[in-house]
Amino acid sequence: MKASRLHAQAYAPPLTPPPTLTRAEAGAMSEAKRREYAREVRRYLNGHYFDSERDRRIRQVLNDLIEDNAQMLTGTREVALLTGFNVLGKSTVLYQLSYAVHRHHVGPDGDPERMARRTTTRRFGGRDQEIHPTHAPVLFLSLEAATTVTRFNELVVEAFDMDKSTAKKAFTLDLVLEHGVRLLVIDDLHQLILTERLGRYALDHLKAIVTALGEYGITVIFSGANLHAHDVMSDPQITGRAYAITVAPYGSDTRDQVLAWQRFLKESGDVIAPFLPAAEPGMLHNDLPGLILERTHGRMQAIVTLLRQATVAAIVDGTWAVTEEHVLAVPASKLTIDELAKKADKAAAKPTQLHPTVSVTQHGQVTG
Repeated sequence: MKASRLHAQAYAPPLTPPPTLTRAEAGAMSEAKRREYAREVRRYLNGHYFDSERDRRIRQVLNDLIEDNAQMLTGTREVALLTGFNVLGKSTVLYQLSYAVHRHHVGPDGDPERMARRTTTRRFGGRDQEIHPTHAPVLFLSLEAATTVTRFNELVVEAFDMDKSTAKKAFTLDLVLEHGVRLLVIDDLHQLILTERLGRYALDHLKAIVTALGEYGITVIFSGANLHAHDVMSDPQITGRAYAITVAPYGSDTRDQVLAWQRFLKESGDVIAPFLPAAEPGMLHNDLPGLILERTHGRMQAIVTLLRQATVAAIVDGTWAVTEEHVLAVPASKLTIDELAKKADKAAAKPTQLHPTVSVTQHGQVTG
């Protein structure tokens, strides 16, 4: 993601929700009016972040790690590895964390249309000269398939809105420091193909970057799908100083999992209830938790898609409450091959449980 876009997203004003309706007002609406209102609700929900206790706990662990790294004496810093199956909301959590860290360093009055600038120096022809690069406290990079060292460096300069040819002229570390980066997020780490020489070179380059950034108290977070089965987890330079945060789908195998699932549905129900005047308390978390879990397999992307589509359908048909029929009308999520096979390495040590769907291990212990 370009730093300018991350800045704009971090300071974008919140969406204005559609007006709430009474039962009488909803009942008096024509079909055309219901469809118009449904479009407004869909627009709002498409831009709304469905927060959860799970996400808040992950963000707190990562925030603590960022603060510790910034305050520690010079030396090796901890990194974070966020992993799990696909479409569990890992990238969404990291975007929310990135926006918050960016605002913290830039300040409360950032202009979404224009990034602030820093004053620093760069050496030209043996002389130090003042330069004024944009202030980009967070660099969020998404790796591409078979990313090479050259391509990684190009991703960095492109994120700063520079031409990729700049990667041949400037050192990545210098650019990161000049722009005031305090958090580097490297997403889609699973794209590195380590069975090939170039993939190994790219990983070695990333490790060198992590070590160099650590000397300046900068935190690095790696994220990717199914890293527990990826060769990167066998590299002691990565796992030896890492917090491995493993995210699992919501489930119902234990009482704690059931309660966590119902709490999330309760929070989500509080978001959509103002637009459904016929909704009764417990519409989602008491009446439909089993069915929604069955249809989505507890995966965040599928859950949020179902809630949005079911809410819009309930408005359009004049029911004004999400019912079993609305849930069944949304196509069920399909499990991936990895999920069906339940492929995961088992750790000898019991990981720390942050939440029934989140575990944390430290210093190379990989959880399943």
